[in-house]
Amino acid sequence: MSLTEYNAKYEYIIRSNISDRQKALKLADLMSDMEGHLRNDIGEHRNKEAHALYKKISLLSSLL
Repeated sequence: MSLTEYNAKYEYIIRSNISDRQKALKLADLMSDMEGHLRNDIGEHRNKEAHALYKKISLLSSLL
């Protein structure tokens, strides 16, 4: 999955009309999916973007 797709999935989850608990679970699943992407991403610029998105997801997930 591309970084753009991960971001779109993140946006979909946070804007969805589901409970905060369900959002947190979906965000945790998204973070798990991203971990493989972060390990395999070679380009430093894209890697920084991926890490920034991962951190954003992590922070929101911890607030829910």
